[in-house]
Amino acid sequence: MRIFYGLLAFLVARQHGAQAIQARSDKEQPQTVVSGTAVQSVVPVQAQLGSGMGPSSSSSSASSSSGGVGNSAFYPLGPNVMCSFLPRDFLDCKDPVDHRENATAQQEKKYGCLKFGGSTYEEVEHAMVWCTVFADIECYGNRTFLRAGVPCVRYTDHYFVTTLIYSMLLGFLGMDRFCLGQTGTAVGKLLTMGGVGVWWIIDVILLITNNLLPEDGSNWNPYV
Repeated sequence: MRIFYGLLAFLVARQHGAQAIQARSDKEQPQTVVSGTAVQSVVPVQAQLGSGMGPSSSSSSASSSSGGVGNSAFYPLGPNVMCSFLPRDFLDCKDPVDHRENATAQQEKKYGCLKFGGSTYEEVEHAMVWCTVFADIECYGNRTFLRAGVPCVRYTDHYFVTTLIYSMLLGFLGMDRFCLGQTGTAVGKLLTMGGVGVWWIIDVILLITNNLLPEDGSNWNPYV
C-alpha cells in the first residue's frame, strides 16, 4: 500500500513540474502584438536581460538596422522634442518687422506687425517672427522656423512717471509733449502757455487715463 501511495505522489509531482516548465517556456516566448497595421514582436524583459538584450542594446540595434529611416520620423517618446515646441528661453528670436500698416507686405511675407503699441491684450497685435534654436540645444525638426503669437510691443526711452512729472510741473511749457516726440503740438502748447492752463490740465488727465502715448507707437518702459 505504501508503494502504491508513493508511486501516485511521484506521478502527481511530475505532472505539476511539467506544467510549470511549460508555462514558463510559454511566458518567455516572444508574443506577437498587432498595433494598427504594424505587427511587432514583444519579448519579455526577463528574456531580454537573460539574453543580454537590454533597452540600450535593443535601441542601438534598432537604430543601426533601420539606418536613415529611423531619423526621418519623429518619435514622441524619444529624448528630443520638436524644435517649434521649445520655450522662448531656448530660442533666439528676431524683433517683429514693422510693416507700417502695409497690409499687402504683411500678407506677402506672412510675418511682421502692422502697428505697435497697446495697453491691453486685445489692443496689442500678435504676429509671427523668425526664431532659431541655440546651438547647444538638441531638438527635432527645422532649427529655424516662424513662431506665432509674438506681441507687437517695443520699448524706447519713454517713462510714464517721468512724463507725468514733466506734465504736472512743466506742462505749461509743453515739456511733456516734447518728451513724447510730439514736437508740433508741444510748440503750440509752449506758445500759448499751456492753452492758458486748460491744455495743461487736459494733458495731465490724458496721461493718467492712458490716452496720451508716445508718438512712435512704443509702450511705456516698465523700468525706471
